[in-house]
Amino acid sequence: MLSQWKLWVCCALLTLSFRVSRASPGDQLDEFDDCVDACAVAKHCPDAEAIEEDNPFKNDQFADLGLCYKLLLWDCNSDCDYQCQHVITNMRIQNGEEIYQFHGKWPFKRAFGTQEFYSTIFSIGNFVPHYKGFKLCRRALRKIPRSDQSRKMLVNYLLVSVAGMLAWTSSSIFHTRDLIITEKLDYFFAGFTVLTGFHAIFYRSMRLDLHHKTGTCFSVLVILIFLAHILRLYLDWSYTYNMRFNVFFGILQHMLLVALALLNFQRVRSLRSDLIHDLVLVPIGLVVFTSLAMSCELFDFFSYNFQIDSHAIWHGLTIFPSFYLYPFFLKDYIFLKSKTVVNIKEV
Repeated sequence: MLSQWKLWVCCALLTLSFRVSRASPGDQLDEFDDCVDACAVAKHCPDAEAIEEDNPFKNDQFADLGLCYKLLLWDCNSDCDYQCQHVITNMRIQNGEEIYQFHGKWPFKRAFGTQEFYSTIFSIGNFVPHYKGFKLCRRALRKIPRSDQSRKMLVNYLLVSVAGMLAWTSSSIFHTRDLIITEKLDYFFAGFTVLTGFHAIFYRSMRLDLHHKTGTCFSVLVILIFLAHILRLYLDWSYTYNMRFNVFFGILQHMLLVALALLNFQRVRSLRSDLIHDLVLVPIGLVVFTSLAMSCELFDFFSYNFQIDSHAIWHGLTIFPSFYLYPFFLKDYIFLKSKTVVNIKEV
């Protein structure tokens, strides 16, 4: 949850069963292959081979590739793949047949230069609360003397915001144009956000700012885990491994956050109720809301008419709770430092 919210348990465990491979029923259809072959010949794609006389798509007209999409690295072959996804999908809709995925994705229509319009827009939307969180943390850091060891917690929160901005930027780029490099960056920064969130909450929960050597060793360990994770993916790209990695640290994040909320409750239950809201109910609410948002992925919903799927809806639902994340971090930090209600409402 402290990462980019897209890595929580329910969704990850379910998507593991059907998103570990880019092969899908749609791109396995013979008619899809026939369409791609016919398109390649019609558009004079490189390495296009002569098609069979009985190819049902040999007389079809295929649109030329616009300059905008050429700039986004669409080429003749990838454009034929895209056009044929929609040719086949429209045929199946007319015949009352099930809509299939292609290469692990639903057949989205390109819009305003993007490959998945709503996922792109919502990813950009998710960037905003992390950017606001970055400014909050940076402003708070300027008020803390460098000699104060507790400022390390604020540095960790600042790093979480940076990781969030990088992750959602990568997500926006990936949903704009699905390439091997954009996919890898999306996955790498997703792992980065998971680990930075885990690191920040564990550091806060254990008060490692009070134990310099232990805190340093823990930070180095997390860095080594991330480097090992990247190396593992570089040597052997595995969707299954990547998902399990994110699920594992996502679970740890949520457990730590709930534990922190309960710890705060023990400290504030005799004080004003607004502290219970800010330091206890908010973090628990974030976990609950995230769980509900993730339920969208349970149904793997897709509307061809509205060009939106459950994954995009999930991205849309994660924008709102993210605005509460960094204020919670800072309110928790202020209360931890002051042990009073002083300035707790100024964040």
